[in-house]
Amino acid sequence: MSTPTPVERPEAAPFDPAVLQAQLARLSAQLDEVVAETRHARERWEVLDELVRDATPVVQQFMGSATDRLDALPLARYGAFAGAGIGVVDRVVSAFGPDDVEALGENVVLMLQTLRAMTQPEILGLLRQTAAWAHEHPAPAEPPSLMALAGRMRRPEVRAGLDRVLSLLEGAVLSAGHPAPTPPEEAPA
Repeated sequence: MSTPTPVERPEAAPFDPAVLQAQLARLSAQLDEVVAETRHARERWEVLDELVRDATPVVQQFMGSATDRLDALPLARYGAFAGAGIGVVDRVVSAFGPDDVEALGENVVLMLQTLRAMTQPEILGLLRQTAAWAHEHPAPAEPPSLMALAGRMRRPEVRAGLDRVLSLLEGAVLSAGHPAPTPPEEAPA
């Protein structure tokens, strides 16, 4: 067995009180900084703790009020409505493909402008009256004869209604860019 070699230790530096005093001064300054930071952190923590204590009753009251209001809502109705809405979205997604969505995107502004124009009170009133009348008066099984139609033309309200419908159709044709037909010339009286 071999004998271990002794570890060489560096010689200790000679004791210098001035060096020790400088090191202690640096250590003391560092400790002063740590104490100041700790004191500052404790002050911030106390301010935060005071804020939490002051805000807790207000937050509890707010949450209680919000919970009471939410409890008062008929959430079952909203849940059923949302469920039905998801069903509608599912049917739309399964009925239309990406090309349809692209076409929709290209025409959405025109569709919204049309919808805005149709939701004017007078248009909605006309649509409601027309739908109610159509619901109450089903189409006849047989089309009326020309004589029956001519007989109905004697009533002023029928003529006014027919004039309105013809004007709407004429406006639709003109706005679509089709030239208006020239009216027939009336025979001299």
